[in-house]
Amino acid sequence: MANFLVVISLLLLLITGIVVWLFIEHRKLRHQYQLLLDYVERSNRDIAGLCSAAVSVDHQVSVNNERLNQLVGKIATDGQQESSTQAYQAIIQKVQAGAEIEQLVRECSISRDEAALLIRLHGKNQRG
Repeated sequence: MANFLVVISLLLLLITGIVVWLFIEHRKLRHQYQLLLDYVERSNRDIAGLCSAAVSVDHQVSVNNERLNQLVGKIATDGQQESSTQAYQAIIQKVQAGAEIEQLVRECSISRDEAALLIRLHGKNQRG
């Protein structure tokens, strides 16, 4: 009987040790679980901030694209006006050199009325 009590005491001591060990391991796991939850929460906040920043950057890119398109349109318009001005300058030089209406119509692809007007405005007769 004494052996039986010793065995039971040893078993109870072993079970108590296992329970204490399990309790300590449970606390460690709970602490690690809380650390992981905190990490996930910080990561979620970081992702939300990045998404917000991405939306802001996307809006700014859109605004800049609109501005760029406006500038490209303006440059194209200015280029066309400059090209047109240069073409008329070449025609005016021909008029000042004594070109006739028919020559201007043929060489410069302008109408007879335009040629006549340019000769009146810029011809040698108007230069006093």
